[in-house]
Amino acid sequence: MKKAIITSVVLFMAVAGFSQHLSINAFGGYTFRDRINFGNAYTYINAGGIFGGSLEGVNAQGTGLELLYQYQSTDLPTYSQPGGVLLASNSNSVVSYLLLNFEQYYINGNPKIQPYGGIGLGAAFYKGKSDNTSSETKFAWDIKAGVKFVASKSVGIKIGAQLLGSSQATGTAFYSPGFGYPVYPYTTYATILQFSFTGGLVFDFGGH
Repeated sequence: MKKAIITSVVLFMAVAGFSQHLSINAFGGYTFRDRINFGNAYTYINAGGIFGGSLEGVNAQGTGLELLYQYQSTDLPTYSQPGGVLLASNSNSVVSYLLLNFEQYYINGNPKIQPYGGIGLGAAFYKGKSDNTSSETKFAWDIKAGVKFVASKSVGIKIGAQLLGSSQATGTAFYSPGFGYPVYPYTTYATILQFSFTGGLVFDFGGH
């Protein structure tokens, strides 16, 4: 995963060298609760605030590349299934993302109002607060859309919505086609989806 992070940084720097517009973005927002099913139990990633920042390079056609980091401190209560009995209530964790986003701005209309959309790939990092050795890194992706409001040549505001996803291996399950057939083991996965609203400041360098 370290190689993927280094590759993302190198790719961003290479593309940014051909960009006519560079910006630094600082943002905050709110992520809604997500439920993760594990077969005999389920966990909630509780709703809460998020914050982060990104580096962005955009060319004259509005096509851009963004290197983004996002951080959330949250609780992950776990319940039995069926029954809904609380198994763990104090699982404090940090959920963070490092993503390389490919973006497209619509810049042919009002130059002060620039809608955009994007999609990205990267890594999700899950780390327990109480146990620094408890951490996992997973493949992640995101889809995002929003609007950039240009206040001046150097400052703007971005508001948007995003959906982030990753997969978590949960153990081994077994499948048999029927009586007399062998049992096949396979790894089960739980999909983690986090929907968020974001807003923040944009500090621009250069122009379209």
